[in-house]
Amino acid sequence: MVINTHDYSTCMAQDEDKMKVIGDIVKRASECGVTIHARYSNRLEHTNFYVIESNDMESIDKLFEPVLTLGHWDITPVVKK
Repeated sequence: MVINTHDYSTCMAQDEDKMKVIGDIVKRASECGVTIHARYSNRLEHTNFYVIESNDMESIDKLFEPVLTLGHWDITPVVKK
């Protein structure tokens, strides 16, 4: 589970370059060995959620490395119960 939070002053919604980098997460996922099962956003709270799957943390790190400066990222391994 990946959660990205940021505040109004750092929101990427009004910055085309930052939005492209964020959009590239979806485009680059398969080449990094990551499957994105779902994406959710709460615009009012400036929070984005990604449900992803990968065989290793290195693949996840590779995928999210370009966006780590765009807010705070919590990347938490979870298992389906």
